[in-house]
Amino acid sequence: MDIHPLIAHFPIVLLVIGVVCDAIGILNDRDFFLKAGFLLFSLGALTAIPVALTGDSAAEVAQHIDGIAADLDDHDTLGTVTAFLAVALVLIRTHFVLRKKFVGFVRYVYLVFGLVTAGLVCAAGYTGGHLVYFYGAGTKPVTSQIELEKGVPRVDKFESK
Repeated sequence: MDIHPLIAHFPIVLLVIGVVCDAIGILNDRDFFLKAGFLLFSLGALTAIPVALTGDSAAEVAQHIDGIAADLDDHDTLGTVTAFLAVALVLIRTHFVLRKKFVGFVRYVYLVFGLVTAGLVCAAGYTGGHLVYFYGAGTKPVTSQIELEKGVPRVDKFESK
């Protein structure tokens, strides 16, 4: 069973809402929103890692769908860059928070990169939806018709009339 679509929505929501909370906290100097944003963004970064890994295994099957290669590559690139950037931002922010230097200009630079990350995760989600709705990637009617190189036999008994 492919768990990628089951867990892919968590980093999307967590990273975007984390950035929204950070924006409120930074622009209005609200400590509660800064803490909430940090927690949510950190959880989003952590969940982005297994999503990227399960996406790689899902791509092994999806790559056999005719014409999907370029769009699949775009989705893979966006997902990987998003995961790396999110984790890097969490590590950098943790460093500044622990040193009590997450103030002033540093916050605004962080917010810009956070907004970029939120945009990337939205783009990755959009391209993932395109793979499903346009190509049928990950859907049983399409994946059951793919003959894999491993020699996995088809399990359906459908005969056209």
